[in-house]
Amino acid sequence: MSCVVLLTGELVIAAATGPQLHVINSGMNNRDITISPDGKTLYTSVTSPKNDHAVILQSHLENGVWRKPELAPFSGQYPDIEPMYSPDGSKLFFASKRPKPDREGDDWDIWYMVKTGQHWSTPKNAGPEVNSTGNEFYPSIAANGNLYFTATREDGVDSEDIYVARQLKEGPDSATYSKAEVVKGQVNTKTYEFNAFVAADESYLIYGSQRREGEIGGGDIYISFRDSEGKFGEGALLPVTVNTNKLDYCPYVWRDTFFFTSERRVVLDNIESATMLKQKFNAPGNGLGDIYSIKLDQILPASP
Repeated sequence: MSCVVLLTGELVIAAATGPQLHVINSGMNNRDITISPDGKTLYTSVTSPKNDHAVILQSHLENGVWRKPELAPFSGQYPDIEPMYSPDGSKLFFASKRPKPDREGDDWDIWYMVKTGQHWSTPKNAGPEVNSTGNEFYPSIAANGNLYFTATREDGVDSEDIYVARQLKEGPDSATYSKAEVVKGQVNTKTYEFNAFVAADESYLIYGSQRREGEIGGGDIYISFRDSEGKFGEGALLPVTVNTNKLDYCPYVWRDTFFFTSERRVVLDNIESATMLKQKFNAPGNGLGDIYSIKLDQILPASP
């Protein structure tokens, strides 16, 4: 049986030069990950203990070595989470509470930046076709530019649902979208659907859900496949190598590797001293978010 293993605060990343170890899990609440198509840059977000602030960190692969994550130049002033590369690497999307260009409010909106040479453009709000006066979370982008995200809205099925805004036009420094609509099919239910990752060809969605019949508990990860009519089918629960009775969330696929975040606790037993207590309480596996990885083919059910 395959097993998801936390490697003492290190994350296995299949980079361009082959399997690499990268110190990313910190003992803080690590939330998510996205990796550039060439495997040389990654972004991740970290939230404060009370979830009242969050920042995006970046790391680069230099001479075959992943550098210690540093604050991303565009982050730090406002709460930012859930960075996500477009499949071609030309854009970086994220969710943020930064000031809106056309209205007041401290809700979460989807923002994005465009790659110009080696630098990102100024963050741009995805606009009213995507964002509302409520919260929009976890942007994920198909190869054709269609933008998937989750939100709680009156036109949804119930609770938090998965939406898609279809790209109508792409300019040199911006994109325009159709009005976002709830994803069709059986993927959205009366329970919560959150953190939805779409395959580049839109053949499947991997996402988190809570309160479903048959769940393992805490928040599990499911997969739904798209049929010939463009509708996503009923979600299938990923195996126990991924899901636990704790919160498992923020799914992401890069090449042949599946990444996700989990609040499973693995290191707090057998406390022998105050020094050990402090060390374990501030280390990965302490019950805050840690990022795990496993080969994609080891956890996917057969498509219909």
